Amino acid sequence: MNLSHPHTAVAPSLDSEVLVVLAGTTRPLKGREISRLAGRGSWSGIYDALQRLVAQGIVEQQEAAPVTLYTLTREHVAAPAIDVLANLRRELERRITDDIAAWTIAPFHASLFGSAARGDGGIASDTDIFIVRPTKVRDDEPVWCSQLDALAGRIHRWSGNRGNIAEIGQRDLARLRREQPPIVANLRADAVTLFGGSPGELLASRR
Repeated sequence: MNLSHPHTAVAPSLDSEVLVVLAGTTRPLKGREISRLAGRGSWSGIYDALQRLVAQGIVEQQEAAPVTLYTLTREHVAAPAIDVLANLRRELERRITDDIAAWTIAPFHASLFGSAARGDGGIASDTDIFIVRPTKVRDDEPVWCSQLDALAGRIHRWSGNRGNIAEIGQRDLARLRREQPPIVANLRADAVTLFGGSPGELLASRR
């Protein structure tokens, strides 16, 4: 799945780009604004998509001279499906969160980081998960290891992207705070907490 435009997994045309932009707001938007927010396609391509969608009734066109404004027709029977397409990355995050919350052995901490958290990954991008193993759990504990493997497998089935789990023990947090390797900066910059406290507080330098 293209993590920056996940809806293209089922609707690769520019029409879906327009619909996802309009689904994210209730404010009428100018065509050029929609083109800028879509992030791909030419203005002429976006304009043609808008005209197709207006003809289908899923987008409402309103003249407000000197511009034309567009809104998603929320009463349209297709609107709920568009909301699903617009929130695929959030749905992936929800599934991962729910999976971890149901683990037999709870982690000390879990967060999503990297391109999946930023929303700028492509089809070949990994879904990176940072997991902190509780102090009393061995790194080779069978139930713990099976949880990690199962999550990685589910992420691949849910999205087509490889689930990449960066796991450390709770005792290793002190070393990360002290040495500040690149992953610490990455976690501070864009991590999304899935379980436990925020990674910023977890990995802050302590004197």
